[in-house]
Amino acid sequence: MSKGYDVIIIGGGVIGCSVAHSLSERGHSVAVFEKGTISGEASKAAAGLLGVQAEWNEYDPLFELARKSRALFPKLAARLREKTGIDIAYEEKGIYRIAENEEEAKRLEHIMKWQLQTGEETHLLSGEQLREQEPELALHIISALYCPKDGHVIAPELTRALAHSAALSGTAIYEGTEVIEILQEQDRVTGVVTTEGTFSCSKVIVASGAWSTKLLQNFHSTWGTYPIMGEMVSVKSYKPLLKAPIFQDGFYVVPKRGGQYLIGATVKQHTYNKTVCAKSIAYLMERAFRLVPALQQAEWDTAWAGLRPQSNHGMPYMGEHPKVAGLYACAGHYRNGILLSPITGEYMADLIEGKHVQSLLETLLSKEEFV
Repeated sequence: MSKGYDVIIIGGGVIGCSVAHSLSERGHSVAVFEKGTISGEASKAAAGLLGVQAEWNEYDPLFELARKSRALFPKLAARLREKTGIDIAYEEKGIYRIAENEEEAKRLEHIMKWQLQTGEETHLLSGEQLREQEPELALHIISALYCPKDGHVIAPELTRALAHSAALSGTAIYEGTEVIEILQEQDRVTGVVTTEGTFSCSKVIVASGAWSTKLLQNFHSTWGTYPIMGEMVSVKSYKPLLKAPIFQDGFYVVPKRGGQYLIGATVKQHTYNKTVCAKSIAYLMERAFRLVPALQQAEWDTAWAGLRPQSNHGMPYMGEHPKVAGLYACAGHYRNGILLSPITGEYMADLIEGKHVQSLLETLLSKEEFV
């Protein structure tokens, strides 16, 4: 075999790089194998929203994980900037979840009530109160839920900073190198076979996003991920139009540094085709113009698409195989990969070190038989 490592991570997106960052900072010998380039897929395409409260309609266990992860961003941003010199542009200016009609307004009231019960801060604003804060928003918007602790980062910079941090701590990064097979002997991981040779290790983490199914089926025949393509648009305005992002049922407008505004996103399931459709651009722009009319005077920038990795079970796979020692899953974060990346890195590092005995999906998958 070629060089050996303690842990091999398959996948160089934000999840794989966050796990590598956490493990390497704890002194583990780590290698990341990425068949393309670091942050080349979903992590590069994401808007970077940290919308814990703005995006959750109902309370669930993932909400708890998400808000714990959000709380890690201030220190993580400072650590990455100090260590790598990369600024992930972390901003905590809140997110406005808006309502255009009475049905949406009632939903906001419901969301506010259960979130207040969890101890989170949130404020219900009338349309007039909202426009005092964001005067460029359309007059027909009748209310908004303001979530002051929510925020955003620049997603590609976050992934790049995590990878750079891991590398500075000794992680070996292999781009353009696909893992073909995970090697096992007597129900124990011994290494991986790649397009660049065979590498030994005692632990393997599958973090390949929408391309994880082949390797996740080492866990169970029903385990897998699939792509949900999302198209986005970027425009630029020299005039400030929004102080904080606005969100509405999967649609958002996010102000970034330098006068850039990200507008997204469409939802197209089970396709690896990242071609941006003209109809999709028209839909996104028309919706953005309806909510922020001044965007009609913005300058066109670009459009792109990314493949969000959804799991077959609707929640991320994060755990250790119950029968194969040293085999771990960490994939399927869907549209919350950026948000969940800090807690995922710490969780998986703890799991590798034996500090957890239960996987995140143990309750969901407790009745399934592993193969």
